[in-house]
Amino acid sequence: MRFLKNSSLLLAFFLAFSISQQAIAQTDNGDESKSLLDAAKDLFWGEFQEASYSNGNNTVKVVVSDLGIADRAAYGSIHSAFSGTEDLEVEDIAFAPDFGEGFFFLSFSTDSDDDTRVVILDVKGNEIHNEVIEDFEGTYESQVNIKSDEKGTYFLKIIQGFSLLNKKLEVE
Repeated sequence: MRFLKNSSLLLAFFLAFSISQQAIAQTDNGDESKSLLDAAKDLFWGEFQEASYSNGNNTVKVVVSDLGIADRAAYGSIHSAFSGTEDLEVEDIAFAPDFGEGFFFLSFSTDSDDDTRVVILDVKGNEIHNEVIEDFEGTYESQVNIKSDEKGTYFLKIIQGFSLLNKKLEVE
């Protein structure tokens, strides 16, 4: 119980410190485009994109988001699988159901040229997808073994060389 109190206090301190640093950076740069509340939301939950897909019979909502503090705290048991230098630049991430095939389809693009590993885990840390591509550069496209009507939360990890990218995939 004492550990939980200390952990909560440490998390609250870190959050307050990070928000204050964001506010100082905004003031120093004159950047008024993002409110302090929005900065706190992004820090705590991460930035996200969402899309809805429908085939007439089924509608699936997919949210692709950064791993925020809340995710790292809630899924701490598998967080160790997501540590490293998170600086991989990836564009056009899409995670969409392929209703015709009955599975999900993952795609993204990168300009880096290196061996690449793509991993998707469920909330229990079970590996759903794992693929290694040598000397990869360009657009990645692959079918993922998640049924198109299966709801849940998953974690995407893309590793290229010594860089990585972590995202949370929510299927609603």
